[in-house]
Amino acid sequence: MTGKELSDNLTFLSALKLLEQLVERELLTTEEAEVTHRELARRLRPTLILG
Repeated sequence: MTGKELSDNLTFLSALKLLEQLVERELLTTEEAEVTHRELARRLRPTLILG
């Protein structure tokens, strides 16, 4: 994994955590969070291997 990939993965995970918090606080709807999640995945192209 390159430094750029690592950075993108960490940014992606951080953003997902923030999305969860915004939904929990009802500052963002679930639909908005899903759209944002897809956009983040498209832009950052995470290379995480989730098990």
